[in-house]
Amino acid sequence: MNHPPATEAIPALEPGTRTQVLKAAATLFAERGFDAVSVREIVEAAGVTKPALYYHFGSKEGLAAAIMGDLLAAADGVRSRVFARGRDIREVLALYASGMLELAAQRKQELAFGFACWFGRSSLRAITAQTGEYDCRVNREWIEHLVSRGLDEVRAARLVRVYWALLMHELLRVAHCPNWKGEQDDTPREIAGLALDGALAHDRP
Repeated sequence: MNHPPATEAIPALEPGTRTQVLKAAATLFAERGFDAVSVREIVEAAGVTKPALYYHFGSKEGLAAAIMGDLLAAADGVRSRVFARGRDIREVLALYASGMLELAAQRKQELAFGFACWFGRSSLRAITAQTGEYDCRVNREWIEHLVSRGLDEVRAARLVRVYWALLMHELLRVAHCPNWKGEQDDTPREIAGLALDGALAHDRP
């Protein structure tokens, strides 16, 4: 009985290689834009083959989704740890700002690509929509957490808006300043203090 010739198996990417592919793609996407980068350029930069990339990520869009998925999962991890660890609201805000700035310093290119998706500067409308849904979910989780720590919902929502505006400014600075190496200063505490004092200033006569 004749059997069709077996196709050569494509091995699973090692975790380090997968990270290398995602980082190489994120760097190219951040520098030139998703639409301007070819799969050939990605595999050359990452040192893998086209079949391996397509097998593991499905498409260039699948690769972009994996970059965003990994970045958002890392941000979720920061938030979960901070919610469990923080003793009061001010500490929660400072710890999260510190964790996110550290994550941003480690993943500048991924974050820069993420901002491009969030601001809609590519053809990745599906990812843009997904990140919008993610933002809404995270906003809701923050409000619920702050309410659990004693704020009413109106003040919690106000605090989240102010806090995210301040933190987003710093994250953008990290993502778009090539020489930013991280800061040993009071930025996380300053963000926490400005957000908390500013948001709750409305309560004062």
